[in-house]
Amino acid sequence: MTIINFSAAQGDSKGEINLQWDSVSEAESYVIEIACQAEKIKWNIVDIISDPRYTVKNLKSNKIYIFRVASISANGEGILCKKFSRKIIKKAP
Repeated sequence: MTIINFSAAQGDSKGEINLQWDSVSEAESYVIEIACQAEKIKWNIVDIISDPRYTVKNLKSNKIYIFRVASISANGEGILCKKFSRKIIKKAP
């Protein structure tokens, strides 16, 4: 249940970043995680959603963030197996 074509783009408003990826047929939901760029990365869950797109809001402008996403199947596989997408680094507008 690998996430592919994961991308990030500037959102419509300041402090927004749009995330998007190809849907996974076996996925019941997706977990999105965020971290601030630093020497030691600490991941935090942004949200758990059912669509393969999400707008992260209320980010600090000009700050660099790292994002990743994992699919979760109906039986809970995915997040527990740490099958996260590649990381994307994006500066908030």
